[in-house]
Amino acid sequence: MTIQRVPELAVGVLDALPNPVLVKDEDTRYVWVNHAFERLFNVRCEDLVGQLDVDLFQDRQAAQCNGGDLRVLADGEIDEATETVVDPDLGPRQTITRKSRVTVDEKHYLVGVMHDVTDVVETNQRLTETSLALQKTADELRHLATIDPLTGCLNRRALFDIAEDLSLEADQPVGLIVADLDNFKALNDGHGHDGGDAVLLEFVRLVRTTVRPRDVVARLGGEEFAMLLPGADSEQTSRIANRICEVVRESRIEHDGMPIRFTVSVGAVCHHVNGDLHVASLIKDADKKLYQAKDAGRDRAVV
Repeated sequence: MTIQRVPELAVGVLDALPNPVLVKDEDTRYVWVNHAFERLFNVRCEDLVGQLDVDLFQDRQAAQCNGGDLRVLADGEIDEATETVVDPDLGPRQTITRKSRVTVDEKHYLVGVMHDVTDVVETNQRLTETSLALQKTADELRHLATIDPLTGCLNRRALFDIAEDLSLEADQPVGLIVADLDNFKALNDGHGHDGGDAVLLEFVRLVRTTVRPRDVVARLGGEEFAMLLPGADSEQTSRIANRICEVVRESRIEHDGMPIRFTVSVGAVCHHVNGDLHVASLIKDADKKLYQAKDAGRDRAVV
Protein backbone atom coordinates (compact mmCIF):
# COMPACT_ATOMS: atom_id res chain seq x y z
CA MET A 1 0.00 0.00 0.00
CA THR A 2 1.35 3.42 -0.94
CA ILE A 3 0.17 6.98 -0.41
CA GLN A 4 -1.21 6.96 -3.96
CA ARG A 5 -3.72 4.26 -2.96
CA VAL A 6 -5.08 6.24 -0.04
CA PRO A 7 -8.33 7.86 -1.24
CA GLU A 8 -7.93 11.59 -1.83
CA LEU A 9 -10.86 12.54 0.38
CA ALA A 10 -9.57 10.43 3.27
CA VAL A 11 -6.15 12.06 2.96
CA GLY A 12 -7.74 15.48 2.99
CA VAL A 13 -9.80 14.70 6.07
CA LEU A 14 -6.85 13.21 7.96
CA ASP A 15 -4.58 16.08 6.99
CA ALA A 16 -7.15 18.52 8.35
CA LEU A 17 -7.10 16.89 11.78
CA PRO A 18 -5.08 18.60 14.55
CA ASN A 19 -4.10 15.16 15.85
CA PRO A 20 -1.00 13.51 14.39
CA VAL A 21 -1.96 10.33 12.50
CA LEU A 22 0.35 7.57 11.31
CA VAL A 23 -0.06 4.36 9.29
CA LYS A 24 2.39 1.42 9.37
CA ASP A 25 2.50 -1.90 7.51
CA GLU A 26 2.86 -5.39 8.95
CA ASP A 27 6.62 -4.86 9.33
CA THR A 28 5.96 -1.68 11.34
CA ARG A 29 7.35 0.44 8.51
CA TYR A 30 5.76 3.81 7.87
CA VAL A 31 3.22 3.96 5.07
CA TRP A 32 1.79 7.43 5.62
CA VAL A 33 1.54 10.28 8.15
CA ASN A 34 -0.63 13.40 8.11
CA HIS A 35 0.40 17.07 8.22
CA ALA A 36 0.06 17.30 12.01
CA PHE A 37 2.54 14.43 12.38
CA GLU A 38 4.94 16.12 9.97
CA ARG A 39 4.75 19.40 11.87
CA LEU A 40 5.17 17.78 15.31
CA PHE A 41 8.29 15.80 14.39
CA ASN A 42 9.62 18.13 11.67
CA VAL A 43 9.59 15.39 9.02
CA ARG A 44 8.09 14.88 5.56
CA CYS A 45 5.73 12.03 4.76
CA GLU A 46 7.65 10.98 1.62
CA ASP A 47 10.86 10.68 3.67
CA LEU A 48 9.17 8.39 6.21
CA VAL A 49 7.68 5.82 3.85
CA GLY A 50 9.40 2.47 4.31
CA GLN A 51 11.28 3.59 7.43
CA LEU A 52 11.20 2.20 10.97
CA ASP A 53 10.90 4.16 14.22
CA VAL A 54 14.38 3.09 15.24
CA ASP A 55 15.77 4.62 12.04
CA LEU A 56 14.06 7.95 12.60
CA PHE A 57 13.29 8.58 16.27
CA GLN A 58 16.04 7.13 18.40
CA ASP A 59 14.92 9.14 21.40
CA ARG A 60 11.29 7.93 21.31
CA GLN A 61 11.92 4.54 22.89
CA ALA A 62 11.41 2.90 19.52
CA ALA A 63 11.80 -0.62 20.88
CA GLN A 64 9.01 -0.09 23.38
CA CYS A 65 6.76 1.51 20.75
CA ASN A 66 7.41 -1.31 18.30
CA GLY A 67 6.57 -3.89 20.94
CA GLY A 68 3.11 -2.37 21.22
CA ASP A 69 2.84 -2.11 17.43
CA LEU A 70 3.55 -5.83 16.97
CA ARG A 71 0.91 -6.79 19.55
CA VAL A 72 -1.69 -4.66 17.78
CA LEU A 73 -0.83 -6.15 14.40
CA ALA A 74 -0.81 -9.71 15.72
CA ASP A 75 -3.89 -9.66 17.96
CA GLY A 76 -5.94 -6.78 16.66
CA GLU A 77 -6.28 -5.38 20.17
CA ILE A 78 -6.25 -1.65 20.70
CA ASP A 79 -3.14 -0.34 22.45
CA GLU A 80 -2.47 3.01 24.09
CA ALA A 81 1.06 4.26 24.69
CA THR A 82 2.05 7.41 26.56
CA GLU A 83 5.14 9.49 25.93
CA THR A 84 6.50 13.01 26.13
CA VAL A 85 7.22 14.70 22.82
CA VAL A 86 8.61 18.17 22.12
CA ASP A 87 6.26 20.31 20.09
CA PRO A 88 8.22 22.91 18.06
CA ASP A 89 5.79 25.62 19.15
CA LEU A 90 4.56 24.51 22.58
CA GLY A 91 7.55 22.64 24.01
CA PRO A 92 7.27 19.33 25.93
CA ARG A 93 3.79 17.79 25.67
CA GLN A 94 2.25 14.69 27.21
CA THR A 95 0.68 12.48 24.55
CA ILE A 96 -1.27 9.24 24.27
CA THR A 97 -1.05 7.33 20.99
CA ARG A 98 -4.04 5.06 20.39
CA LYS A 99 -3.15 2.25 17.99
CA SER A 100 -5.54 -0.10 16.23
CA ARG A 101 -5.41 -2.59 13.37
CA VAL A 102 -7.05 -2.02 9.98
CA THR A 103 -7.24 -4.74 7.32
CA VAL A 104 -7.22 -3.84 3.64
CA ASP A 105 -6.92 -6.43 0.83
CA GLU A 106 -6.19 -9.11 3.47
CA LYS A 107 -3.23 -7.12 4.72
CA HIS A 108 -3.00 -5.68 8.23
CA TYR A 109 -2.05 -2.07 8.83
CA LEU A 110 -1.49 -0.21 12.06
CA VAL A 111 -3.19 3.15 12.46
CA GLY A 112 -2.03 5.39 15.29
CA VAL A 113 -3.69 8.61 16.41
CA MET A 114 -1.85 10.85 18.85
CA HIS A 115 -3.77 12.87 21.45
CA ASP A 116 -2.23 15.78 23.33
CA VAL A 117 -3.31 15.27 26.96
CA THR A 118 -0.97 17.83 28.51
CA ASP A 119 -3.81 20.12 29.63
CA VAL A 120 -5.71 17.17 31.10
CA VAL A 121 -2.62 15.91 32.93
CA GLU A 122 -1.85 19.36 34.30
CA THR A 123 -5.48 19.89 35.32
CA ASN A 124 -5.57 16.52 37.07
CA GLN A 125 -2.32 17.36 38.81
CA ARG A 126 -3.73 20.68 40.00
CA LEU A 127 -6.92 18.93 41.14
CA THR A 128 -4.85 16.36 43.02
CA GLU A 129 -2.77 19.07 44.67
CA THR A 130 -5.94 20.98 45.58
CA SER A 131 -7.55 17.83 46.93
CA LEU A 132 -4.50 17.08 49.06
CA ALA A 133 -4.44 20.65 50.34
CA LEU A 134 -8.15 20.46 51.21
CA GLN A 135 -7.62 17.12 52.92
CA LYS A 136 -4.74 18.58 54.92
CA THR A 137 -6.89 21.54 55.93
CA ALA A 138 -9.74 19.22 56.88
CA ASP A 139 -7.36 17.11 58.98
CA GLU A 140 -6.04 20.23 60.69
CA LEU A 141 -9.56 21.48 61.41
CA ARG A 142 -10.51 18.04 62.72
CA HIS A 143 -7.41 18.11 64.90
CA LEU A 144 -8.26 21.58 66.21
CA ALA A 145 -11.83 20.47 66.90
CA THR A 146 -10.65 17.61 69.12
CA ILE A 147 -7.58 19.08 70.86
CA ASP A 148 -7.45 21.40 73.83
CA PRO A 149 -5.38 24.34 72.55
CA LEU A 150 -3.56 24.98 75.84
CA THR A 151 -2.55 21.52 77.03
CA GLY A 152 -2.54 19.63 73.74
CA CYS A 153 -4.61 16.79 75.17
CA LEU A 154 -8.01 15.79 73.83
CA ASN A 155 -11.12 17.77 74.65
CA ARG A 156 -14.44 16.54 76.02
CA ARG A 157 -15.95 15.94 72.58
CA ALA A 158 -13.03 13.76 71.49
CA LEU A 159 -13.27 11.76 74.71
CA PHE A 160 -16.89 10.92 73.97
CA ASP A 161 -16.04 9.96 70.37
CA ILE A 162 -13.34 7.56 71.55
CA ALA A 163 -15.73 6.08 74.10
CA GLU A 164 -18.15 5.32 71.25
CA ASP A 165 -15.40 3.39 69.47
CA LEU A 166 -14.67 1.46 72.64
CA SER A 167 -18.32 0.42 72.77
CA LEU A 168 -17.58 -1.84 69.81
CA GLU A 169 -14.93 -3.70 71.83
CA ALA A 170 -17.41 -5.60 73.98
CA ASP A 171 -16.59 -7.78 76.97
CA GLN A 172 -13.67 -5.83 78.41
CA PRO A 173 -13.13 -3.66 81.48
CA VAL A 174 -12.54 0.07 81.23
CA GLY A 175 -11.48 2.51 83.89
CA LEU A 176 -12.30 6.21 84.07
CA ILE A 177 -10.49 8.71 86.24
CA VAL A 178 -11.61 12.29 86.87
CA ALA A 179 -9.02 14.65 88.37
CA ASP A 180 -9.44 18.20 89.63
CA LEU A 181 -6.55 20.41 90.69
CA ASP A 182 -6.91 21.50 94.32
CA ASN A 183 -7.42 25.19 95.16
CA PHE A 184 -6.77 26.19 91.58
CA LYS A 185 -8.51 29.59 91.93
CA ALA A 186 -6.18 30.53 94.77
CA LEU A 187 -3.21 29.36 92.71
CA ASN A 188 -4.37 31.54 89.80
CA ASP A 189 -4.84 34.52 92.10
CA GLY A 190 -1.38 34.08 93.61
CA HIS A 191 0.63 33.40 90.46
CA GLY A 192 -1.53 34.88 87.70
CA HIS A 193 -3.09 33.12 84.76
CA ASP A 194 0.32 32.41 83.26
CA GLY A 195 1.25 30.55 86.43
CA GLY A 196 -2.06 28.66 86.31
CA ASP A 197 -1.42 27.69 82.70
CA ALA A 198 2.05 26.46 83.64
CA VAL A 199 0.51 24.26 86.32
CA LEU A 200 -2.04 22.81 83.88
CA LEU A 201 0.71 22.00 81.39
CA GLU A 202 2.84 20.36 84.06
CA PHE A 203 -0.12 18.33 85.31
CA VAL A 204 -0.80 16.95 81.81
CA ARG A 205 2.88 16.10 81.42
CA LEU A 206 2.89 14.23 84.73
CA VAL A 207 -0.30 12.34 83.87
CA ARG A 208 1.10 11.24 80.54
CA THR A 209 4.15 9.79 82.27
CA THR A 210 1.85 7.89 84.62
CA VAL A 211 -0.87 6.40 82.42
CA ARG A 212 -0.30 3.67 79.85
CA PRO A 213 0.41 4.43 76.16
CA ARG A 214 -3.11 3.51 75.03
CA ASP A 215 -4.88 5.51 77.74
CA VAL A 216 -6.73 8.68 76.76
CA VAL A 217 -6.11 11.99 78.52
CA ALA A 218 -8.75 14.70 78.03
CA ARG A 219 -9.47 18.12 79.48
CA LEU A 220 -13.11 18.36 80.50
CA GLY A 221 -12.87 22.07 81.20
CA GLY A 222 -11.04 24.48 83.49
CA GLU A 223 -8.84 22.48 85.85
CA GLU A 224 -10.79 19.21 85.48
CA PHE A 225 -9.39 16.31 83.47
CA ALA A 226 -10.45 12.78 82.62
CA MET A 227 -8.41 9.69 81.84
CA LEU A 228 -10.06 6.82 79.99
CA LEU A 229 -8.27 3.51 80.57
CA PRO A 230 -9.34 0.85 78.03
CA GLY A 231 -8.87 -2.69 79.30
CA ALA A 232 -7.97 -1.54 82.84
CA ASP A 233 -9.62 -3.51 85.65
CA SER A 234 -10.41 -2.06 89.07
CA GLU A 235 -6.94 -2.87 90.44
CA GLN A 236 -5.13 -1.16 87.55
CA THR A 237 -7.49 1.82 87.69
CA SER A 238 -6.90 2.22 91.41
CA ARG A 239 -3.13 1.99 91.03
CA ILE A 240 -3.02 4.61 88.27
CA ALA A 241 -5.38 6.96 90.15
CA ASN A 242 -3.26 6.84 93.31
CA ARG A 243 -0.05 7.15 91.35
CA ILE A 244 -1.33 10.37 89.72
CA CYS A 245 -1.86 11.87 93.18
CA GLU A 246 1.66 10.82 94.24
CA VAL A 247 3.56 12.22 91.23
CA VAL A 248 1.65 15.52 91.43
CA ARG A 249 2.28 15.81 95.18
CA GLU A 250 6.02 15.23 94.65
CA SER A 251 6.33 17.69 91.77
CA ARG A 252 7.33 21.33 91.83
CA ILE A 253 7.63 23.89 89.08
CA GLU A 254 9.05 27.40 88.95
CA HIS A 255 7.26 30.36 87.41
CA ASP A 256 8.77 33.84 87.30
CA GLY A 257 11.43 32.63 89.74
CA MET A 258 8.87 31.41 92.27
CA PRO A 259 8.29 27.75 93.15
CA ILE A 260 4.76 26.40 92.73
CA ARG A 261 3.57 23.25 94.43
CA PHE A 262 0.12 21.84 93.84
CA THR A 263 -2.00 18.77 94.52
CA VAL A 264 -4.90 17.02 92.85
CA SER A 265 -8.03 15.21 93.95
CA VAL A 266 -9.07 12.14 92.00
CA GLY A 267 -12.22 10.07 91.61
CA ALA A 268 -12.20 6.83 89.65
CA VAL A 269 -14.59 4.07 88.60
CA CYS A 270 -14.27 0.84 86.65
CA HIS A 271 -16.92 -0.52 84.31
CA HIS A 272 -17.22 -3.73 82.30
CA VAL A 273 -18.11 -2.97 78.69
CA ASN A 274 -20.89 -5.20 77.45
CA GLY A 275 -22.61 -3.11 74.81
CA ASP A 276 -22.76 0.67 74.79
CA LEU A 277 -20.22 2.54 76.88
CA HIS A 278 -22.00 5.52 78.44
CA VAL A 279 -19.03 7.72 79.24
CA ALA A 280 -21.30 10.50 80.56
CA SER A 281 -22.55 8.13 83.27
CA LEU A 282 -19.00 7.08 84.07
CA ILE A 283 -17.93 10.71 84.44
CA LYS A 284 -20.91 11.35 86.70
CA ASP A 285 -20.00 8.35 88.90
CA ALA A 286 -16.32 9.34 88.96
CA ASP A 287 -17.32 12.91 89.90
CA LYS A 288 -19.10 11.55 92.98
CA LYS A 289 -15.86 9.86 94.03
CA LEU A 290 -13.99 13.08 93.29
CA TYR A 291 -16.27 15.04 95.63
CA GLN A 292 -15.63 12.44 98.30
CA ALA A 293 -11.91 12.99 97.86
CA LYS A 294 -12.42 16.76 98.17
CA ASP A 295 -14.57 16.35 101.27
CA ALA A 296 -11.97 14.06 102.83
CA GLY A 297 -9.31 16.78 102.62
CA ARG A 298 -8.17 16.78 98.96
CA ASP A 299 -4.84 15.43 97.65
CA ARG A 300 -6.14 11.86 97.45
CA ALA A 301 -7.90 9.35 95.23
CA VAL A 302 -11.23 7.67 95.92
CA VAL A 303 -11.91 4.63 93.77
